[in-house]
Amino acid sequence: MSAPRAGYVALSFYAAAMAWVEAACVVSLKRLYFPEGWAAPFHRIPDPGLRLEQWREVATLVMIGAVASLGRPGLRIALARGLWMFGLWDLLYYAFLRFLTGFPSRFQDLDLVFLVPRPWVAPVGSACLAAFACAVGAQVLSRRGGD
Repeated sequence: MSAPRAGYVALSFYAAAMAWVEAACVVSLKRLYFPEGWAAPFHRIPDPGLRLEQWREVATLVMIGAVASLGRPGLRIALARGLWMFGLWDLLYYAFLRFLTGFPSRFQDLDLVFLVPRPWVAPVGSACLAAFACAVGAQVLSRRGGD
């Protein structure tokens, strides 16, 4: 296995582990903040909890950026790695969430897809499409010549 391919395998394991942790965390949070069930329209998350969750999401992005930058790659490769991890993480997050809770049951289900800089409610399919585009973009960037 080539070194770049082996690197993407490691990045993929990292993204999968992050997705599992995120799904497990969100299951607990949804039970805490939405005990009546998880369906739109969503009521407001109390400010202290919302700020905590927004910083958790920022921390996740920082971790992705830090791991993408390990070994001091050029900007194009670091960006490709980050996009790969973000895309895979988000796709697997929804797969794990479905496994753990049955949600989402379809791509049209609404979700709080991101909390930064403010809560975004959108169909799960749009989040998955964006995540897939990130993963594809990562592969395109990683195959381009030069740095």
